[in-house]
Amino acid sequence: MEFLTVVIVLGLLQLWGSGGPLQRDDWFYQFNSNIPQRLASAELRLLVAIGLPALGVFLLQDLVESVLFGLLSLVLYVTLLLFSLGRGDFNQNLQHYIDAWKRGDFESAYDKAAAIGDFQQSEAIADHVALHEHIRRAFLHEGFERWFAVVFWFLLLGPVGAVIYRLLYLAARNDSFQEDDRQLALHWLHYLDWVPARLLALSFSLTGNFVNSFSRYWSSILDNQPTPELLDQSAVAAISGLNTSQVYPTDKEHFIEYGREELLTLQSLLSRSVIFWVIIIAVITVVAG
Repeated sequence: MEFLTVVIVLGLLQLWGSGGPLQRDDWFYQFNSNIPQRLASAELRLLVAIGLPALGVFLLQDLVESVLFGLLSLVLYVTLLLFSLGRGDFNQNLQHYIDAWKRGDFESAYDKAAAIGDFQQSEAIADHVALHEHIRRAFLHEGFERWFAVVFWFLLLGPVGAVIYRLLYLAARNDSFQEDDRQLALHWLHYLDWVPARLLALSFSLTGNFVNSFSRYWSSILDNQPTPELLDQSAVAAISGLNTSQVYPTDKEHFIEYGREELLTLQSLLSRSVIFWVIIIAVITVVAG
């Protein structure tokens, strides 16, 4: 059921570009707005905000399990996985950024970057080099959180795992949650990301420059560094030559082309990694079946 769900959702994403109408979050923010005045502890507030919807998903999953020979379960699985994926059209948002970047319009590129999930406009951007490095990390992290981490927890825990991950991500980044709640959600996400981030870094090695990336990957596999940094280092190593020192073009015109090519290459690396893991999941499904 899980593998079939992943394949169907991949096909729907090719048609729609995102989860579209299924990705409505206002109910979650409204539900959370009724919690703070009743519970003093951030742990309890977040547990209620995430736990009650997750419990609802679990009960609904159990209720429809045997209906219509499992067809209703499949519909529910597809719906919940689509809901749990990242918001917006990933490839379109990147293309809008690259179009502005190609024109050398860094102010517009900075504005377009806001549509890429993990890019924070509050961060200080000194110049076009810093902008490129920030957007590269944000792009890789969004590629990870919008698909790879969600599918990992979906395969491990079913729809409940995927929904919990997405709700935690939303809680960590929305101002309707108190600051303590957001920090706690980020803390929990860090540990939920730990294993899938390293698996994605491994796939970068296997689908990119193996020698360069694998040596970089193994040197940091047990480090507790933030997920965006781990993915950025691993991905850049996977598309680089044996010389691990990164040397940027000094003139702006050549750097614009360099930045564009690097982002497109990383986009291709992410796509190959998704295909790689779909194949791995298919093999495991066949062997286990």
